[in-house]
Parts: sequence; C-alpha cells; structure tokens
Amino acid sequence: MKINLYTSPVYATKNSYATKSRITFGTTARDYTNKNGEYIGTNSWLFRDDIDWKQLTEYEKSHFKDKSKVNVIQFASSDGSEAYTKIISILENNPSKNDDKFFPIKAFDIDDEVVKAAKSGLINTNSVDRMELQMNCEDCDYTKYFTPADKELNIKNDLKFNSNKTLKVSQELKKRVIFQKGDMFSLIKKLKDNSDTILLCRNILGYFENNVIEKFVKLVSDRLMSGSLFIIGDHDIKNSYIDSFLKENKFMMIMRNVYKKI
Repeated sequence: MKINLYTSPVYATKNSYATKSRITFGTTARDYTNKNGEYIGTNSWLFRDDIDWKQLTEYEKSHFKDKSKVNVIQFASSDGSEAYTKIISILENNPSKNDDKFFPIKAFDIDDEVVKAAKSGLINTNSVDRMELQMNCEDCDYTKYFTPADKELNIKNDLKFNSNKTLKVSQELKKRVIFQKGDMFSLIKKLKDNSDTILLCRNILGYFENNVIEKFVKLVSDRLMSGSLFIIGDHDIKNSYIDSFLKENKFMMIMRNVYKKI
C-alpha cells in the first residue's frame, strides 16, 4: 500500500527497493520510521539505468543550444548520486565551453540526514560500481571525479553493503551542484521558468496516490513553459498513471522517461 503523504517526495512502502543485496554505485538505502510513525525506505545510485544519460545529454545540448543559461533542478537528491550522474554526463558527452551553463544544479531533499551526507563531499561505493562508472565515462578516468577518502561516510539508518568504500567527491563535481533541504510540493509553486528548465523528479511520484500525482503534474504544467523538460523514472511509470497525466497536461514524451512541455 502506498503512503499518501502530500508533504514529502520520498516516502515508500517497506522493501520498495529491489533487494538489500543489490550492487549499485553510491548506494544510499535508508530504512527507518519517521516522527509520525510511518515507515520510510529510500535509495539512490549513480547512472541509474532507466535513463539513457548519453542520449539525454546530447538532446539537451542541442535543444538548449540557444539558451545562455539552463536551470537544472532536482527533487529528492538523496546522497548526490543522480546530481553527479548529470554533471558527469554533461562534461563527458560532446564537451564544450558552453557546458557550464547547465550548472550549478539545484538539488533538494526533504531528508536532513541525506542532505548532510551529500554536503559532506563523500559517497559510498564498491568495486563493481566503480567499473560501471568507468564504462559510463567511456574513455575518462573516474578518479577525476572521485578519489579515496581518508574517512568513512556513515549515514544514520543507512543499510550497509558488502565491500563498501567511501570516496571523496572532487571539486569538479562539488562546485557544480548546490544541495539544500526542500519539499518539492512547496518548491514547485515558486519555480520561475523561461523555457530553460530541466526538472528532474525521478522515481518519487510513483510512491504517491494517483490523485496526488495528478495534482503535482498540474502544478508542474502551470510552472513550466514550452520547451522545458520534465524527467521521471521507471518506478513512476510502473506504479501510477503519470504518463497519462503528463500527456493530458501538455507534455510530450521525447525519449524514455523524458517529457517536453509543448
């Protein structure tokens, strides 16, 4: 049963992540009960495979080529894995002097503990994950972005994985993202757009009831202008009617989980 909470994007049912032994990069899988007594499960990892990050980056660079600034906003930023994915994808795919117009990413999460972890400049990894990062970087050296840390990152209520290794996040990544605490339902009402926004709202809305999802999609449609992008995840598609809600509210799917306001 979904938990119908209007104030937070990251509440989930127990064992909502695939498996506690899953091998992922930058994994943060928190398993705890909030102050209201509701069970919460959240997780995140780098280069989550329900987006073709290379294809998306190439599209964004072409689509926004005439914009001097592109506002990239992320909700439910967790430990920073997805923000780092976005940054690496932009820097490594058809790099150009104009890439910094996509930065800094403004990344928000309602969870104090993971915001604190993201701001620490550390991330937890394992060996398989680092190989996956190397593959996604193609010919790049992942040590440009992550180096061995001299201390361990401990996140309260985080599930421990075998062979975890804490890495230090490079300045190349840190300077391109701002982590803040924030509730997406409040933030979306304040969003200002000039057809120059990429809104990452991935694998969050699928945890809500459809009436809440529909209301949020309408808010997004009201705030985003023609040409801006709204990006979701497989969990959202599989667990809700979000695709229909988006199409009803003037969004067109341009690739898997990526929608453009029309």
